[in-house]
Amino acid sequence: MSVETEPRLERRVPWFEGDVPPEKVPEKYRLSRAFVPKGRYLDPEFLKLELERVFTKAWLMACRVEELPGVGCFVEYEIGGHSILIVREAKDSIRAYFNACRHRGTRLARGRGRVGSLICPFHGWRWNLDGSIRLVLDREEFVPRSDDDLGLVQVRAEQWGGFVFINMDPEARPLLEYLDPIPRIFEPFQFEHMRYRWFKSVLLPCNWKTALDGFLEAYHVAGTHPQLFRFDKSNTNIASLKELENRMWAPTTVYERHAHYSSVGQKKNVVAENAAKDPSDRGSTEAITDERLAVALSVQYIADDMRGLENERSWRAAEALKTAEVPEGTTAGQHYLQLYRELSLAEGYDWPQITAQQWAEAGTAWNVFPNTILLPNQGSVFGYRARPNGLDPDSCLFEIFSLDQVPVADYDKKRDFQPQFFEDFREADLGEIFTQDLMNAKEVTVGMHSPSFDGHRLSEEQEMTIYNHHRVADRFLWAD
Repeated sequence: MSVETEPRLERRVPWFEGDVPPEKVPEKYRLSRAFVPKGRYLDPEFLKLELERVFTKAWLMACRVEELPGVGCFVEYEIGGHSILIVREAKDSIRAYFNACRHRGTRLARGRGRVGSLICPFHGWRWNLDGSIRLVLDREEFVPRSDDDLGLVQVRAEQWGGFVFINMDPEARPLLEYLDPIPRIFEPFQFEHMRYRWFKSVLLPCNWKTALDGFLEAYHVAGTHPQLFRFDKSNTNIASLKELENRMWAPTTVYERHAHYSSVGQKKNVVAENAAKDPSDRGSTEAITDERLAVALSVQYIADDMRGLENERSWRAAEALKTAEVPEGTTAGQHYLQLYRELSLAEGYDWPQITAQQWAEAGTAWNVFPNTILLPNQGSVFGYRARPNGLDPDSCLFEIFSLDQVPVADYDKKRDFQPQFFEDFREADLGEIFTQDLMNAKEVTVGMHSPSFDGHRLSEEQEMTIYNHHRVADRFLWAD
């Protein structure tokens, strides 16, 4: 049975028990069928609501466990006007605190580093790593307060997949419950056994959601990355009509809080019962008659340009595929995965077999509400995170990181890691694909400010990840 290409009149936007009735949302911010008003991106009033009601109540991915290698290591996480310190308090314990002195509110530490105790740089008050008060200078001169009352105010910190998440709401549901079904679906990809390959953050002239939206769907690929369909990747002009006909199709799947899209093949040829993700399906390669070369060159282009999602081992497996004898009844993509597996096992990696059903359920890219995107893959993955830049709705900090799996022998090995920051993304050496994506940020923002534009009109098949974010946000913004 072929997948429908004509609109289905009965199709409606996602709705879950507990969602906010539309009449509770102010009309200027009210969602309608596959429509998101532009005020949710451009109004300072709306950004203020997000900072007050979403980012203080949702679980936020703050850092990786590997960024806290020793007792006393800390990372500062800033969101809006809030500064949170994530601290390795003991070998097996990570805590988070509001980053404010209990005396006169001074920020205790900035950035990242390692300390023996937390010391206020203004008057020298000190706290132990467990948040308990250690020193109040001339304490006898102050109104008596108990040690408990003077302790640092804790923020909830919980872990999954090698990530540390924080939540400023003491009544929030547990992290694993909040993330459901992601932990179960991501389990075979072993995020906890991955480490940073690189981490780059850039300032973008757009709303923080605009930065994420460009990575929440693959509908843009034909327009933004036409070279991905071609044997010769050097041509980045707009896709031809033939390429548009043979582009990847990426339907979205929506859950109660999170959503993902899956690149499943050419839209006109997709068969419903075969729409599961094939991790070796790399896009249209009609210019290449040798399927081995098509798969190998696609893997190597991603590895060379993006320096993530693929790695040096997958590059070598792709090189071996070019001249390999592919067993009868096996596709070139399947044989590539076998070569990659053999290489990884031989070099000391834990490399579980991932079933076709698990690949299908994992999809291509997940929106982890509210401000993180994760791309599950075996061996190497990407993550994106966006945060408002102050109170300007047209500016944000956008972060991209690449994780690579490490050999079993290196699980406990500490690695030197330093994130990089660039005010101008064109100086960040992000490669052709990411640069193409980020070039859209300013153009989208300028267009959204036009009086001719009133909001996003979204594909009900390929852009519901974007709609879903706003649907979930309404629970935080307008629920009683």
